[in-house]
Amino acid sequence: MNFVDLDASQWKTPLDFYEALLAALGAPRWHGRNINALIDSMVYGGICELEPPLIVRVTGTGNLPDDVRDDLIFTILALGEARTEKGDEAAVEFQGTI
Repeated sequence: MNFVDLDASQWKTPLDFYEALLAALGAPRWHGRNINALIDSMVYGGICELEPPLIVRVTGTGNLPDDVRDDLIFTILALGEARTEKGDEAAVEFQGTI
């Protein structure tokens, strides 16, 4: 199990979320900043230094802008759907209050 700790307190845009997550995962520079790319790396693996299974712990979400919060929620739901389709319920788990 690999753990990823993210502090969202300074995120102002959805890109801030992607940059923080990808840096924590050890993603290559060419990694896409979109949900399909996250599904490829976080559910199917073989792209980033940290491989599934993953637990992503997010703190500092109290004052997130709405678009960042919406993107974070969308990402969590999409990753959950992808891992269910893959048949791997425990591949990615998000923890924290969003």
